[in-house]
Amino acid sequence: MEPASDADNLLELIKRLLLEQAYDGIKMLFQSPVEAEKNLRHMPAISMDLYVDVCAPTLTDETNVENGPLFDCVNELLKIVAEYAPLEQFMLELMEKIEESTSIAIFSAYLRALQVVLLRQGSSKPQAIEWCLSSVVTRVRELPLPDYLSEGYDQQQAQLLEQEHQIEDLMAHYITIDLCYEPLLRDILAKEQPIEIFRDCSLNRRNAFTCSLLQLMDKPLALLELCNEMNPYLRPGQIHTCRPRPRRRGPEHTQSDYLLARTKAGRAQTYVQQVVQTLTQHITRLIGDPYYLLGLVEQRTRWKRRLDASKGVYEMSSHNIFLIDEKLPLPALAMYYHALFVGQLLPTTAPKIYAPLFLFEASLYLVAVLLEQPEPPLQHCGLRLNDYMLSIQKEAVPQSSLDLEVHKRYCDALCKITGYSPQEQLRQKALQTLNHYIMAFDDDAKYFVLRNLLATLQHDGILGYLGGIYKDLVAGALQRQSALPEVYSGVKFRSMLLKCVCVLPEDVKSDLLLHSTSLSNAINILRFFARGDMENRTGFWDVLPEIEEQLLHPLGKALNFSLAHYRAYKERVTNGQSASDDELMQKQLNMLAVNISNSGMAGEGDADGQLPDIGREEKLEVLAGSITGLESLRNVYLRACEILELNHNRRKEIQAKPVAMELEQAQH
Repeated sequence: MEPASDADNLLELIKRLLLEQAYDGIKMLFQSPVEAEKNLRHMPAISMDLYVDVCAPTLTDETNVENGPLFDCVNELLKIVAEYAPLEQFMLELMEKIEESTSIAIFSAYLRALQVVLLRQGSSKPQAIEWCLSSVVTRVRELPLPDYLSEGYDQQQAQLLEQEHQIEDLMAHYITIDLCYEPLLRDILAKEQPIEIFRDCSLNRRNAFTCSLLQLMDKPLALLELCNEMNPYLRPGQIHTCRPRPRRRGPEHTQSDYLLARTKAGRAQTYVQQVVQTLTQHITRLIGDPYYLLGLVEQRTRWKRRLDASKGVYEMSSHNIFLIDEKLPLPALAMYYHALFVGQLLPTTAPKIYAPLFLFEASLYLVAVLLEQPEPPLQHCGLRLNDYMLSIQKEAVPQSSLDLEVHKRYCDALCKITGYSPQEQLRQKALQTLNHYIMAFDDDAKYFVLRNLLATLQHDGILGYLGGIYKDLVAGALQRQSALPEVYSGVKFRSMLLKCVCVLPEDVKSDLLLHSTSLSNAINILRFFARGDMENRTGFWDVLPEIEEQLLHPLGKALNFSLAHYRAYKERVTNGQSASDDELMQKQLNMLAVNISNSGMAGEGDADGQLPDIGREEKLEVLAGSITGLESLRNVYLRACEILELNHNRRKEIQAKPVAMELEQAQH
């Protein structure tokens, strides 16, 4: 055993040289071959004392600002201490310091020491390695960030995103982590055996690093994934140019637009793209087959383990680290596959055997997870990932796919964004994705999806849009000379119109303004079929009497009643009669509050969806808008009734001509 006096003398010498600011002398103690051989053998005895007495008190933000050379010297000493200090004790110290670090300088200093400790640790005690890596993730998640990242931001804000001081600090932490982990990853790939067919999914060093890197793909980094969509609006001073566009943009167009905008973004996304690309490549190198974790998503979602501590059933008892939510959060995994597919980071060596339908169904779980997140940037990522998976489908998705419960969860989340997101661009993108999703199925599945959405949704605008999709599908089928599919004619066509499209929710007492969009769309659908299906291939003319009884006749009465009521109400307000307690006016004000909230213009006091009582002029303005809306709806209604009657008479004439000719021939 070494004499304690020699080790103590070395410790006192280091302290004295620091007081004398003889930093070159300290450097010589450990870098000179002669001195290093003599001094390094004493380090195991004094390493923790050197850390407690010198490193921990000196490595502070104050020292870094006021005495940079001292900070740098002690930083190098800390790295030497990490090579000789007791592993378990020093690990705990580093974990605490990393989580409590107050600047990138302190974080970087202790992370360098952690790198040395983890290299010394090797593949033994993977639980300790996991705890160390978790401290790094915890520190990154606790970094302060601008509020607008969680609330959503537009493209102009995105252009200046990395100019924000807090974002710069976040990127500096990520880049430091990458520099620290690179030697560790090389050591793992060099020393551990390549992945076999029967993969070891237990807690080991390789899997611990994989989960840690995947956790870094989650928030806050995920909030910096910018909305790289081509701007559909004109900027001030920009001249409009007409360019031919496809009638309905497919998912492959939105994917190409995303990649084009990402390329043109230039320096606006340099660091974010670099960090995402590096993390994605590291993860892929560790897991080998990039599709492997995608296959576990369905297992985690559909077959959740029933945890019962009293019976000894814990989540860890699965012996698969990738099935544990704390170790591998699904939003983080979703962002990995977003980078892999949407960001075109899939390696060329990736297996080609996976079917597009499997990729679509497995990724739909991750898409639903992203759409359910409250942050708009994550919702954008979910929409883009969904569009990519739809763009690679070469064949129609069969109806059997709808047996998966995830489709219902996905549609619920997507329709909530479409109808109620405060960001207009996000609502438009979600509506476009909804169209892509429906169009990806075969005819039977399209009918099934539309029927269920129309029967369950409450948002009037979405209901009208979905009815229009069904009309377009039938119109496309009518253009073909072959027999119509079963879902576009006969019994199913009748059921769709009577139970989902041509519906007056409360008969004559329905609030026509609340349902104006879906009602206008239903009336226009009737006009279309009255003109476009004179041959009655769909069976429209057979079901028309029921539609008239269920929709058209009650709607005509409701329009007359509502117009009379609003005009009388407007007259009372004009004459100065108090109408602040009128139920109808309050309903209109609440609808206005919802519109303001959805437009993203609501203030702090409007969060409850209620507006205060308004003055006489404002009431007259609201009533005038309501009357105009009802008159517009009545004009559409009257025109549709006129066309229905006109074409009905034409059909009678066409049907009567052969009968008249037969009678004439019989008489002769």
